[in-house]
Amino acid sequence: MDEQEQQEVYRIASEYFLQELGSEERAQEALNKLASLVQEEGAKLVHIGDVLFLVIVRGQGVVEVHTIGTQVNPRELAQNFVELAAYLQNIGVKVGYTYSEDNRFARLAKMTGLPIRQTKAVIGDKQVNVYIMEF
Repeated sequence: MDEQEQQEVYRIASEYFLQELGSEERAQEALNKLASLVQEEGAKLVHIGDVLFLVIVRGQGVVEVHTIGTQVNPRELAQNFVELAAYLQNIGVKVGYTYSEDNRFARLAKMTGLPIRQTKAVIGDKQVNVYIMEF
């Protein structure tokens, strides 16, 4: 990753965490945690468009994905997910999943046209929607 891309990744993550967490201090703490996670083996940031996808290996051929970004319309985000799916399949991922309390993800999953199935799970103390795609 060149310096310009590193700056873009930092900008996207900074804006996202500031919007989500509401303070510079909390945003910086989240950025530090993200940097630590990415430095560990098994976690990677994939930059597609104005979105970062945090991809965490959870088992052989299984990844958990989290979306980091603030300025993407639903059609662009759906297309970014399609590109991410192609990337994950290309590197040998067999199952990818993400989860969210936000019900808008169900509509987004349909917009991708990908074979994504939805279920529910309790993560922490909250029931969330889980979106699973098998390659």
